[in-house]
Amino acid sequence: AYGKPGAGLRYLREELLGPERFDAAFKQYMRAWAFKSPQPADFFRCMENGTGVNLDWFWRGWVLEHLALDQAVGEVVEDAGRQFADITVLNLNEMVMPVTVEIEFEDETTKRVSLPVQIWHYTNRWQFRVPTEGKSIRQVMIDPDRRLPDSRRTNNRWQRAASEEESSSGDRSEEHTSELQSLTN
Repeated sequence: AYGKPGAGLRYLREELLGPERFDAAFKQYMRAWAFKSPQPADFFRCMENGTGVNLDWFWRGWVLEHLALDQAVGEVVEDAGRQFADITVLNLNEMVMPVTVEIEFEDETTKRVSLPVQIWHYTNRWQFRVPTEGKSIRQVMIDPDRRLPDSRRTNNRWQRAASEEESSSGDRSEEHTSELQSLTN
């Protein structure tokens, strides 16, 4: 519990805002509230005003409420011609965070896709299309650098079953699909 605020501020600085914007806003906060008695809302307001970014979702998940994060790869469906894939990501708990997805192809090349936190405003399931340029997907992973406090990392990766033939459509194995259905019901 004590490490959560520090980890949240580090993530806010290093990943979301960047050191330049975070440091400028933090210095502004220090100048405005030196030798005073600020409340958490004062800090939140200074950081938002100093960066120009609405961080309500961040404060709610990291500071104000006891929320857990659990993002998952829902499904991966490649088209028959392997020109694109539809990837579904899920947010299975109440904490919301941006999503970084790494797609690894059979030829060992990778592609990263960053999805903003706003995808979770109205849904807990988001599908996006990725061009595959004729390549088959080997695996899809959420948070490949392990920077988020995901409560269940076992559902952060979809991997093509070893038994699938190269000509398969890329659908998930029945076992994994039934596991995901039980999680989302």
